[in-house]
Amino acid sequence: MSTPTFPAKTTALEVVKGLRAKLDGKVVLVTGATSGIGVETARALASANAHVIITARDMNKGAQVIADIRKTTGNNKVEVMEMDLTSLQSVRKFVSQFQARGLPINILICNAGIMATPYSKTVDGFESQFGVNHLAHFLLTTSLLPELKAGKPSRVVVVSSLANKRGGINWDDINWEKKYDKWLAYAQSKTANILFAKQLNKLYESEGIQAYSLHPGGILTNLQVHVPIEEQRAMGWFKEDGTPHDLFKTVEQGASTSVYAALAPALDKHGGEYLEDCAISVGIHSDQMYFGLGLHAVDMEAAERLWKLSEQMVAAK
Repeated sequence: MSTPTFPAKTTALEVVKGLRAKLDGKVVLVTGATSGIGVETARALASANAHVIITARDMNKGAQVIADIRKTTGNNKVEVMEMDLTSLQSVRKFVSQFQARGLPINILICNAGIMATPYSKTVDGFESQFGVNHLAHFLLTTSLLPELKAGKPSRVVVVSSLANKRGGINWDDINWEKKYDKWLAYAQSKTANILFAKQLNKLYESEGIQAYSLHPGGILTNLQVHVPIEEQRAMGWFKEDGTPHDLFKTVEQGASTSVYAALAPALDKHGGEYLEDCAISVGIHSDQMYFGLGLHAVDMEAAERLWKLSEQMVAAK
C-alpha cells in the first residue's frame, strides 16, 4: 500500500490519521516539547496511543503541557522528564534515569533548539547554538543507542532548518571565539543536525536504527525570541499588511514533517534523508530561496569528521 502524500500545510494530527498510525505502547521521546512545534509533535504521537516522554528544563511548564496533551488525546501515557540541553551533565543524568527504567526507544525526536542568540556559551564552554542544537543531542542519541537498538526498527528524527544553506561547519573556529555571526552560527548548528542524521544512519541502519533530518517550515514561535521584529520584516517574513508570509505555517502544521519522519512507511528505504513538507527534500537548489540543502550539508566526509569531533568534544566534558 502506498503512503499517502500530504500538502505542505497538513497538520501533524492529519498525518497521523492519514497514515492510520497505531503506536500502542511504543515509546516516543521528544526533546524540547514544552513549546512550539514540540508540543504538537508530542500531541500527535500521543493521539496514536504512543507512550510519549517529553523533556523539559522547566518541570512546571512540562507538567502543564503533559496535562494538556493527556486531556486532548485521552492518552494518560504521557510524561515529562527533566533535561537541560545547555549542560552535558544534565543530559547524562537524564540518560542514567531513563536507562534505569529499562524501556526501549522506538522513536527519538531531537526537536529542541535555539536560534540567532546573542553570543554565549553553554555550561561546558561550547557556543550555545552548536552546544544545544547539536552536541547535546549528539550525546543524548549516542548514549541511548542500546535503547534504540532494543526498540528496533527505530527512528531518530533531527529537526534542522532551511538555514543550513547559509553556511557549513566553521572547522577553524567551531565555537565562534574569533568573530561571531549569529546566523552563521545557527546555520552551522543546523548543518550539523543534517550531517549527524546522515552519519548516524550510515553507522546504525544495519542495526535497525534509521535517522532523518528535516526543515519544519517557517513557524512563528518563541524560537524567534532573539530576532527583533524589524529584522524579521527585513528578511521578508511578513507581508505589507503585517501578516506572515504565505509560506509560514501554524505550529500544528509545523510539526507535521517531524511526525511524517517518525511514522511514514514510505521512508523505510530512505534512511539518512533530509525532509521538507512531509516529503524527501528537493535536494541541492542554490537558486531556490525557500527549499533544499546546501552542498556542504550532504558531504559525507564532513559528516564523518563532525562525528569524530563531536565525540571528542563531549568526551572532554
